[in-house]
Amino acid sequence: MTKRVLSVNLGSRTAKLSVLRVEPDAELALAPAPDAEVETDIAALDDPRAFAAVDIAAVDIVAYRVVRIAALPAAGAVPFDDAARAAIAASAELAPLHTRSVLDAFDKLRRSAPQAAHVAVFDAAFHRTIPDRAAVYGLPYEDALAGWRKVGFHGLSYAYAAARVTALLGAARTQKLVALHLGGGCSACAVDAGRSVETTMGFTPTDGLIMASRSGSVDVGLILAYMRKKRLSIDQVEAIVSDRSGLLGLGGSSDMREIEARRARGDVRATLAYDVFVHRASAAVGAMCAALHGCDAIAFLGGVGEHDAMTRERICAPFGFIGVELDAATNAAPVGDAIVSTAASRVTVLRVRAREDWAMAVAAARIA
Repeated sequence: MTKRVLSVNLGSRTAKLSVLRVEPDAELALAPAPDAEVETDIAALDDPRAFAAVDIAAVDIVAYRVVRIAALPAAGAVPFDDAARAAIAASAELAPLHTRSVLDAFDKLRRSAPQAAHVAVFDAAFHRTIPDRAAVYGLPYEDALAGWRKVGFHGLSYAYAAARVTALLGAARTQKLVALHLGGGCSACAVDAGRSVETTMGFTPTDGLIMASRSGSVDVGLILAYMRKKRLSIDQVEAIVSDRSGLLGLGGSSDMREIEARRARGDVRATLAYDVFVHRASAAVGAMCAALHGCDAIAFLGGVGEHDAMTRERICAPFGFIGVELDAATNAAPVGDAIVSTAASRVTVLRVRAREDWAMAVAAARIA
């Protein structure tokens, strides 16, 4: 029986809503166009006007992307009931902005759609397969056993990308996939035969690449010295590295389009921010290739990854030595999910639209 699923993908302030029809035999790699799409302020989720394009009464399932929970359940998706809400709320300090958003959305939509099954879909579930050698930090052994280790994020995006790239190229050409989700949040992931084996985000979404307003990886010794020198509290430092760093902190804007426009005008801050962003992303591609012991394909996802041809070109530029060769014309104007490398390129490079909404809908429909 076909299910109508409302996928709720939350940022810190906005909610992206997609209504999707999920058949019993739905394939992850074949994402249909949504029946409706809405982007609204989270504060407006209990206002009927926010759902002008959505028949909320006809929804069978509401699926919520949950970024972080202290103890990841055995299943990648679970009923979003009071017990699940309490467990997510208890983990709020690990991803405070996302957690507040998802709890607020659940409270409001539970009232708006009482007929629907509400399901929490966990972003980190795709990264369960990361081996200990990649997930464990150099902390005391007992802390590693207690869960102070890499968790990973953007898992729904990577799960879809891995399935989609395999569908486009065939399994033989995609055993070793490096995927980059570049948007407001940014990360890279090494996917070996459909399984995550390494990723750049760690215990929290602040780790790894430079992002819109997040710092990415910073030497822990620097953070400690920074706190002492500036007499900062933990909450103050958290606000700096989460909300006032990255492209915003370095370049003066969290919007990559603005950074590139300022860079073209010779702005020193924007140029530095862009160069750091590209350097970190290229270095991550190299690290993911090492984790995979090779590379068959590189896929770019997310707002920047999908729409910024120059950034794709510059991130790939150092990898001519492994046979990466972009097609300038195709990369400049790809159509849909597209190969943007030349036929001679030994590594296939793709632009793939991120479809977290579909990954959430499929996962939720399977357990609802």
